[in-house]
Amino acid sequence: MTSYPKSKFIRAVWTFNAIAFAILLSIALLSEIPFNYLSSFFAEEDHERGLIVGSKAEKASKLNVDLQHLMYDTPTRIDSTDFFFTPVVVLDKDLPQSIKDDINSAADMSIYMVGAAINILFFNKDRSQVRKLLTNNGYIDEYSIGIGNYDYNTRNNKHLPFAIYKIALNDDNGDSRINEEDNAPYYLSDLDGTNLRQITPDSLDLSRAWFSDNYTEIYFDEVIEDKSSPLTYKNYYEKTRIVYYYSLLSEEFRRFDELQEEFIEIQKAFNNSAR
Repeated sequence: MTSYPKSKFIRAVWTFNAIAFAILLSIALLSEIPFNYLSSFFAEEDHERGLIVGSKAEKASKLNVDLQHLMYDTPTRIDSTDFFFTPVVVLDKDLPQSIKDDINSAADMSIYMVGAAINILFFNKDRSQVRKLLTNNGYIDEYSIGIGNYDYNTRNNKHLPFAIYKIALNDDNGDSRINEEDNAPYYLSDLDGTNLRQITPDSLDLSRAWFSDNYTEIYFDEVIEDKSSPLTYKNYYEKTRIVYYYSLLSEEFRRFDELQEEFIEIQKAFNNSAR
């Protein structure tokens, strides 16, 4: 049996070593817990979203295997109308159990973190009219139904007299999924989901939409980046930005050349003054 040392020096060394060991152990434990938690969290979040189609869907059908299932979001009342809408969301069945538990226990919006809206159902109050937005399911990247620009004076969203969507309908890159990696032009419909029409071309990758005060024009951003540059993602605001607009009165989609020309003039003056 080891006896406690009588030397004050030895006792001091032992005490110091014990305290140092306890501190190091605490640091190791505290650092290991969040590391393991974060690493497992991000590992489980690493999965694809979107509607499975093409060869992958055909193979699953032949094998009688279900790869995905549907969820229905809570119906939302469309302001100033007698209609409601509810998105239909698709999720992969092979999601980690922890994510499935989070979906079941968290708010409804959590399903969009791991799922994808593939259609939207519209129905009126007495259920005499029930319809789906898309004839064939796709990927609805964005949508705004009845809510427009935010009014800073009243602190409320202004009423939007139409519904706007950003929708991909085809697997353009051939990866057996329809999702944000495919062409997703903008569409308009009436507030009850009828009269759906495409308003921007497939060829443009437009990043956002906003509206004129009277909602007669819709503006869109195209951001062109030099992906060969190593600083592409650090210099976001130095990318080329092009503005387009769609006129609801003339039903025309055009590039906002007048705005681009004025910006170029300002840029030239700025460059000259900076020399």
